[in-house]
Amino acid sequence: MNKFVFVVCGGKEHIEELNFSIKFLRHYSKNEIIVLTDYERNEIPIEHDNVIDIKTPKDFNNHQSSIFLKTSINKHLPKGHKYCYLDGDIVAINSEVDKIFGYFSSPIACAADHCVMNEFSPHAMNCTCVEENLKEEDIFNQKLCELFGKINLTNPHIKKQTEELLSIFVRYRRNPIRYLFKNTKYLIQRYVLPLESFVFNNYRFQKKNKCWYNSNKEIILFDYPYYEKKLWGIAGIRFNKEGNFWENKEGKKYEFKSPACNHLTEYLKIEYGIKIPEDWQHWNGGVFLFDDSSAEFLNYWHEQTIKEFSNPYTKTRDQGTLALSVWKFGLQNQPNIPQEFNWITEYANNDIAWDISKGYTKDGFKTSFYPNFLHIYHEWGNEKWSIWKSVKELEKNICIF
Repeated sequence: MNKFVFVVCGGKEHIEELNFSIKFLRHYSKNEIIVLTDYERNEIPIEHDNVIDIKTPKDFNNHQSSIFLKTSINKHLPKGHKYCYLDGDIVAINSEVDKIFGYFSSPIACAADHCVMNEFSPHAMNCTCVEENLKEEDIFNQKLCELFGKINLTNPHIKKQTEELLSIFVRYRRNPIRYLFKNTKYLIQRYVLPLESFVFNNYRFQKKNKCWYNSNKEIILFDYPYYEKKLWGIAGIRFNKEGNFWENKEGKKYEFKSPACNHLTEYLKIEYGIKIPEDWQHWNGGVFLFDDSSAEFLNYWHEQTIKEFSNPYTKTRDQGTLALSVWKFGLQNQPNIPQEFNWITEYANNDIAWDISKGYTKDGFKTSFYPNFLHIYHEWGNEKWSIWKSVKELEKNICIF
């Protein structure tokens, strides 16, 4: 038989997240759903009637206990079945979800993550790479503040709005006939009418300082040609159009890419003798399929993960040791579960979106995408985000019991 399994321990917010996701999965799946937990740790009840209570080590915190249960999952379930583990932030959105079991390949099957090894590395290791990246962003924003006052263009929410507005401008320029009325209206408001400000696609342009603002009155964009000389003269920075990066007078680049490093791959090579390429597309541990044949793999993953709890150089996570286990067992080229069964929705990525008439997309509506599970690993409950709006729209038709 096929069965779904969740794991949760401790905090109210995690159990609320799980309760929400179980409600959707019960509605769309015909398979049994099991929850593993340590009842003594939980702040609120689990709203499900098929729960297995497992005592976790007393010296573990709730986060460690959840990982303990997840990586030892095979030890707590009946034998002779095929299981699909799901993180609590994964939401089923249609009745195709049960088809995931058809993608099992022994000893384990996972979906791919949304980044490669060296991009995941700063989030797995207690190095300073994330902090250094944030420091660079702070320095850049401080320079902008010399001209604009309070401003933070590297904030993920602001970056998303900036990219959205810029993409609208690009779309309008590329389709002058289709958007003739809107283009004309914009030009008249900006250059003809004696207005102090005007609204364009939910963003306000202030003519006096030539800046764009969101609904929270935060600057999301400014007229660069107007400020170019001032930025170079006062703040000492400018935008290099050829290289597509900001730079200062000393030649320092501000590119604001996701932090990346080789500390994880270097550590795994030294500590375990396993060499993993920095650009390997590592697996996501939020969804995986397993059965009785998975025991050796899962036991190794569990043992190394628990071992790393006491290592101050590695963060308390399970994906670094998952990558280690994959390469240890020679599974690095094994096919992944298709993306539609673990679509990792990134808030800052404008190409990932939902529209009530167009559905889902992962390329800015150039094409449609048809996911079965949404992996909402951040911005859970953000009612301004189209992905969350899609979930709330579906919830209207979800049976509570």
